Amino acid sequence: MSVMDRRDFIKSCSAALGTLALAEAVPALAVDKKPAGSKVKTSGKIYEVFALKYAGPFERKLAMPLFNTGWNEDIAINFYTWVIRDQQDEVTLVDTGTGTNLAKERKLTGFVPPEELVSRLGVSPEQVTRVVLTHMHYDHAGGMDAYPELFPKAKFYVQKREFDFWLNNPLSQRAPYKNLQSAAGNRGVGELAKGPRLVLVDGDKVIGPDMQLLLTPGHTPGLQSILLPTAKGQTIVASDSAHLARSFKDDVPSCLITDMLAWLRTYDKLRAKAPLENIFPGHDALMLTDYPKVAEDITKLA
Repeated sequence: MSVMDRRDFIKSCSAALGTLALAEAVPALAVDKKPAGSKVKTSGKIYEVFALKYAGPFERKLAMPLFNTGWNEDIAINFYTWVIRDQQDEVTLVDTGTGTNLAKERKLTGFVPPEELVSRLGVSPEQVTRVVLTHMHYDHAGGMDAYPELFPKAKFYVQKREFDFWLNNPLSQRAPYKNLQSAAGNRGVGELAKGPRLVLVDGDKVIGPDMQLLLTPGHTPGLQSILLPTAKGQTIVASDSAHLARSFKDDVPSCLITDMLAWLRTYDKLRAKAPLENIFPGHDALMLTDYPKVAEDITKLA
């Protein structure tokens, strides 16, 4: 089946998959809106991007990360967080991973506390000025019970629609969503929302010199990616916009779907902003094996 045939097939099935009813969610905070017509300002800044493998490998059927393709084939995946660093050593962390207690509860093999990996890269807490939560699944935001204290100078960024769903919408407490979240992580986000350190983002938003958050829903209601310039050119930390890099090329999301139509539009958006080789997914084992190793469990992607 060709890429476009597959896309037409997926679109025809998406109505049966359904979308989340988010209208009843009650906004909890004022929203940081992007000014109409705003453009990304260029400063000539170049960033480095690192992948930090904090758990894994885990064996999965290929059909899980690659929508119903390969039920008889196994594939290894890892759990990651990411570090973005500029020439002045100012650091943005992408996701928190899980804390130690949650890792034990979830029986995560190969677990290393994500904050230990950040330290292993030579980053001090004072250097971290931003933490971007791509989405609020337990393996990406489960450490929010500790991260605000661990990185006291950082502001935290999450999309408004992501916040509203996981903290305010009763549908988030029904299967299968309940099993995908961390109660402690959600509480941490909720506590942070009482002060100025949590920034709710409504759509695309510039958060640093040449660094832009992109709203990229589909896997969750408000998943966001990070677009930034590196020595390789425009680069995107796409998190679970895809679980495997081949998804961006093959145009096939994973089986963990909130909104399939939105997910396909997300792929169009990401591929229009960076070359395929510069778009990094959420769980691909190749990020650990096919890029330069800079420390144990840490590779430089760009």
